Amino acid sequence: MKENQHTFKKLSEIQDLKRIQLVVGGLGFIGQYLTWGLLRKGFNVVLIARNDIHARFEQLKQRNSFVNPTYKLSKNDFDRLIIISGDLNRPKLNLSSMSYRQLHSLHIGSIWNCAADMRYSYSNLQQSINTNVNGVERLIEVAVAAKCRFNQISTSFIAGKDHASGVTVKEKLYQPKEFFNAYDYTKNAAENLIAESKNLEYTIYRPTIVLGDSVTGYTNSQSGYYEYVKLLNRLKEQNVQTPIHLKYLPNCLINVIPVDICCDAILKISNNHELTKNQYFNIADSNPMTIDEFVMFNRDYFELDLRQIQVSGVLLSSLPEKERRILKIINRMQNGPFLNSDFRFCSANSQRVLGHPVQDQWRNSKSYLTKVVDYFLNQT
Repeated sequence: MKENQHTFKKLSEIQDLKRIQLVVGGLGFIGQYLTWGLLRKGFNVVLIARNDIHARFEQLKQRNSFVNPTYKLSKNDFDRLIIISGDLNRPKLNLSSMSYRQLHSLHIGSIWNCAADMRYSYSNLQQSINTNVNGVERLIEVAVAAKCRFNQISTSFIAGKDHASGVTVKEKLYQPKEFFNAYDYTKNAAENLIAESKNLEYTIYRPTIVLGDSVTGYTNSQSGYYEYVKLLNRLKEQNVQTPIHLKYLPNCLINVIPVDICCDAILKISNNHELTKNQYFNIADSNPMTIDEFVMFNRDYFELDLRQIQVSGVLLSSLPEKERRILKIINRMQNGPFLNSDFRFCSANSQRVLGHPVQDQWRNSKSYLTKVVDYFLNQT
């Protein structure tokens, strides 16, 4: 705690035009890129993290060596990064009374909330609520006191099951009745909490499915698509010859985006303070690949007999035991429901502020996905 108080005293002396950017969740997959991007833009970045803050600082520096040149930092850049000890899950961010008062008095330009409990199961709902909803409420209090912009990293899947069949998800607030999982439910609740808050300026960013760096394939994520990569690689190593069934809708879209392209769009949009006030931005590629392309890549890469199946009780019971077992494992995975959905996103706000669609030359899906899978498998 004393270390925090000394740090806040030092921070209170920063008076330059590049005001302080407060980042929570800056060690997560998206959060680290936003932290690096803000540092590259010349901001002073204060990152709130739990546990050993010195180890966290070194971790951010070490990970930075794996990313593409757009996000590479020099030693001087890291001199503008300060990590303080705090916890989004605790009242007053687990800061002492003095540190909490000092936090409110800083020259904070914006707060970036990248923190999230990523577990999808409703069995962990209370913990998800504490991080994804109650944690947001704690940060709103800081933002209102500091009179600064609150930037929320949400998810583009907050519109729920009603929009899983080709109904376009627009850049507005939603209050659906049914969700696929606890993560989407709590992220939606957080968005509504933000919109209802008085005296708060906010911007909400909604990325689609975020994968590895477009140049290097770098990731520190283990969830989502990477769960499938681990399973398919294990089946390949076991030389499985039986058909592997995937329940998906043909000709639908798979809305993936590289983490660096995603964060580059967010950072560029955030430059325009007036056009982003109390606005929502879907960070979605305007030309997404189809699920058929995605499955074909995985079939070729892992040399497995991947097949599409419309599962019913009769069809499932007719499969051999080994094929049934593999199918059940796949259906239990985190992003299983999204393979059998057709999500489409309007990114009109994003395109208006950027001046162009949210996409880049990474779209050669086969070479990009090869980088992503190669990097992940080489690190595990």
